[in-house]
Amino acid sequence: MSDTLGLVQIGSTCEYPLDTLRAQVSEKFSGFQVRTLQPLEEPREAYDSLRDQYHSTRILALLEEFVATIRVDKLLGVTPFDLYVPGMNFVFGEARCPGRVAVISTSRLKTASVNKLNLFGERVVKEAVHETGHMFGLKHCSEPSCVMYFSERLADTDTKQSNFCRDCGLKLKWVEVE
Repeated sequence: MSDTLGLVQIGSTCEYPLDTLRAQVSEKFSGFQVRTLQPLEEPREAYDSLRDQYHSTRILALLEEFVATIRVDKLLGVTPFDLYVPGMNFVFGEARCPGRVAVISTSRLKTASVNKLNLFGERVVKEAVHETGHMFGLKHCSEPSCVMYFSERLADTDTKQSNFCRDCGLKLKWVEVE
């Protein structure tokens, strides 16, 4: 059996089709079987009513409990809820580095422009690949075009590619580098 990466919707809705994301993530992590799992309920215990956001580290703890009960090696949660960590206004995602769990939020990845319909999907894929890279132990990269570059704002996400740079790719044996 190959190593398995699970994708799980967190909450009752998902703004990006997980089957589409599964296919896109499978291309980047060809050494893994990527599969979609049944959705998880809203993590109410992670909600901070003063901020009107969800604490992503608390969601990671919930995902760690869940991943211990299922047959996947790594687990990526996808949620429409706005995420934060203390000391930051928001985060696009968070992961254990290295570890078995990560979460991304689609909340701040949306675009209002009709001319950029594909942009939302590109952003979701970049954040999914980025946080999955962290699960495999990759740190932030100083190369702005690398998917492992830290996105402090949407412009950073839009500038970087969905691929690993040569140095980051070499750290992952199944990634083809140019």
